[in-house]
Amino acid sequence: MNDLRTPSTAAGSTGNKFSVLISHPTGNQNSRNCLQSLAERGMLAEFWTAIAWNPESLWNQVLPGSLRAQLLRRAFPEAPRERIRSVPSREAVRLGLRSSPFAGLLCSDERPWSVIGMYRHFDRSVARRLSSLPVDAVYAYEGGALLTFREARRLRIRTVYELPSGHWYWEREFLRQEADRSPDMISINRKVLDSDAHLREKDEEIALADTIIVPSDHVRRTLAGVFPDDRIKVVQYGAPPVRFRPVRYDNPRSPLQVLYVGSLDQRKGIGYLLKAVDMLGLDVELTLVGERIAANAIVDAACRHWRWLERIPHGDVLNVMMQSDVLVLPSLTEGFGLVVTEALACGLPLIVTPNVGASDLISDGHEGFVVPICSAEAIADRLHALDQDRELLAQMSHKAQAAAAGQTWEDYRRAWAETMKAAR
Repeated sequence: MNDLRTPSTAAGSTGNKFSVLISHPTGNQNSRNCLQSLAERGMLAEFWTAIAWNPESLWNQVLPGSLRAQLLRRAFPEAPRERIRSVPSREAVRLGLRSSPFAGLLCSDERPWSVIGMYRHFDRSVARRLSSLPVDAVYAYEGGALLTFREARRLRIRTVYELPSGHWYWEREFLRQEADRSPDMISINRKVLDSDAHLREKDEEIALADTIIVPSDHVRRTLAGVFPDDRIKVVQYGAPPVRFRPVRYDNPRSPLQVLYVGSLDQRKGIGYLLKAVDMLGLDVELTLVGERIAANAIVDAACRHWRWLERIPHGDVLNVMMQSDVLVLPSLTEGFGLVVTEALACGLPLIVTPNVGASDLISDGHEGFVVPICSAEAIADRLHALDQDRELLAQMSHKAQAAAAGQTWEDYRRAWAETMKAAR
């Protein structure tokens, strides 16, 4: 195990407190809460990201509304601006080109302006910073930690790794098996497509980690035999505030309103949901929220037949949840699934598989149902049960909101900070 360096009074140091540099190229919801957790506790040395937009800048007043909205998603009010560092060049080019004819040429695979290329460039910048910023630990994200961790090891700084989804080799093998089970869904069965060289880089990231933080027991299970179990810490993501939900279940003759939120790919079990809905006929109505990833006859037909919302603002997704009766997320493998905690907060019962990760928050038969993976029959059976028993649906709705109230983002920030302190 690494020895700790003693923080100095250099920029980013927090005196005698445990001091952490955190990096995340895009700043997703859980990394923002990690950042806020450090800032609240005086543990933040610096936060590094690709783009850190300043909402108070003059540019924010003159840019077109669509571009301004996109950049505002890269603002970080969770921490003082003087503690935030950015490496914007490659990510700015990638975002600018992704809808252009040049995207495939410049931004695909591992090219310099691809996601992987941007992560590597970002990682290099963070690694260079470590030698001039005394910290106790670095917290870095899968695919963007290799050079940072190499330098941290050289400087005897603790390395904490965030792995948000299942281990890549486990997922690749599992989805290969799914291709054999469901050949009609091969076009939307996204296997782990990283090159062998990139997978070796991520292998080294894990080897250099002192601690790995994962969001669910499902992710922990995929690491069996890869990393010592006692150095894997599960910290579940939080739920947003509970929303008031009017009574919806007083008309048992109306079709059950079934909702799916997520990309329309087989990794999330979309094929099994569509089969289940076909089994039930007129008893249910389906709403699909998410982007198609490739042409597929079954999914394309479902998008034409049912209500399909390809891309809507996050607030509108929550409104659709409030208008639905049950959310089905039959993922074959998923690290957590934030849509689950959002549904719970909206009082929306769920049907999920054990591989969703967030299924840890659901007791089968209470907030919803946990069904076996790859089973359209099990999904159809639970949907039929809810359609026939609207009182059960109402009870599950109340229990769903109680579960959300007991797993907030504040709870996550507290548990995450304690986990970080324990890693020192």
